[in-house]
Amino acid sequence: MDLLKPILLSGGGRSGSTQIMSLLGTDSRTVFDRAFPYENRYLTYFAKFALQMQRPDLLQFFQPQQLFELNYLGFGGYMPGADYVPEFSPYVYLPRADWGSWLLEMWRKFSIDVQREIPQAAFYAEKAPVWLAPFLRQELEQFTIYNFRDPRDIFLSSNAFIKKRNGLGFARVAGDTDRDHARHIAQAFLNAFDNYSSARDREDTLLVRYEDYILDQAAVTKKIEKLAGLELKPTSEHFNSSHATTANSRQSVERWKQEPIAPELLLLLEGLLHEEMTALGYPLSLGNGSQPAKKISFAPGQTRLSKIDHSSDGELQEDTDCALVHVRGPDFHIFLPLEPFDAAEVKEIWASLTGGTGTFCSLYWRRRDAGFRESSSMHVAYRPGPHWEMLSFPVHTHPEWRGAITGLRLDLFNSHLRPNRGTGRIRWVRLVD
Repeated sequence: MDLLKPILLSGGGRSGSTQIMSLLGTDSRTVFDRAFPYENRYLTYFAKFALQMQRPDLLQFFQPQQLFELNYLGFGGYMPGADYVPEFSPYVYLPRADWGSWLLEMWRKFSIDVQREIPQAAFYAEKAPVWLAPFLRQELEQFTIYNFRDPRDIFLSSNAFIKKRNGLGFARVAGDTDRDHARHIAQAFLNAFDNYSSARDREDTLLVRYEDYILDQAAVTKKIEKLAGLELKPTSEHFNSSHATTANSRQSVERWKQEPIAPELLLLLEGLLHEEMTALGYPLSLGNGSQPAKKISFAPGQTRLSKIDHSSDGELQEDTDCALVHVRGPDFHIFLPLEPFDAAEVKEIWASLTGGTGTFCSLYWRRRDAGFRESSSMHVAYRPGPHWEMLSFPVHTHPEWRGAITGLRLDLFNSHLRPNRGTGRIRWVRLVD
């Protein structure tokens, strides 16, 4: 018996994943629950459970009433804050296999059960979060389809869908303005792009743009068939009017040119996603004055690493398209090379990281004639892994984020535990208005 081979769709909401799932289902060897819109995520659930088994110290944060209540769905509880110091003692916690062993055992059992009822089953398709593919590559052979769509159209489509269903979604929460929503879309887009970019040269990875799928389904179908060895049957039946927000699929392509979208939102999206949209072939609108957002790139030739001051608990080293961060202690930090700016111009600060060690990252800032202080800082929990993760510091919510900001300090892969050693990567830091 062969394990079911995963085909992961790694993108985001309103990016065409539902239509691609429908297409994958035309090969009888590809299995997934046919409950529209195909979002029963068995593999994600197994992977997350397996990863949780590596952190028994976190079981204390499960809310007991949620564990005890048979009818409650979910894992229960939230990750602890950045000040949490985990215990790792073999005398406290029971021995257990690593997360990969847990995952493989669960996936083997799942595969046996499915193939008992569907003997021809060979592939399993799932809409997956962007962190799943990098984790699975360590344990399972898989195929990953990174599906992207013009973020301007994602903005319009998601808002239209929210209005159609009269319910929030796609990271839009109560109280969000359109600008907040556009910022959330950009954040998810960047995170997906960084994970795609690191895997784009792999033979088991394919880029599928929503626009290409809609305008030339036959060509995209052949690429997917070549990737995974499938036999697919493209058909117009993959368009579902209940899930759509336009009369037909073709009207959903470049809808930002036809439907009203505020100029300031175009400026925001194109500024934040300037390089990524260009790399994916999405032309920037003409004459709107969009400029790239303030950004520090750690790719070779962009920032001289030798000019970046840092603490003695580590060092920076050039890598292919980012910087290696060699951590040798609990408090490694770098001083970002930025000119002074007004706090009112920046709402959030984003950083793209992968790997590493530690349990949290921090941002400190100072104003004129002041040093870096704990009272002017933010801390976010960080879980090392093989995926690119975008950390967000919502500095505008902090009472001390005001006036002229003369310096920023970014603490990477920190931990209260000693020794804290490891290697991570940082790709960029963005200042978001």
